[in-house]
Amino acid sequence: MKTAPHPLQVVSFFLMGLNFAVWQPFSWWRAAAAVLMLGFGCYGVYVLRRSKRKESGQEPCELE
Repeated sequence: MKTAPHPLQVVSFFLMGLNFAVWQPFSWWRAAAAVLMLGFGCYGVYVLRRSKRKESGQEPCELE
């Protein structure tokens, strides 16, 4: 992956995970889908933080 996902994409994975978890009737595949979506959301947060760290570490040097 070359670029980080948009923050709204990451939030949407968390919201989809919550939606799968609370939708009735609750079954095993809904629990698996909720865990999967929350995992994707956590990975998205990790990628966003990593890209922010790389951006801050690559500040251009000012030449006189």
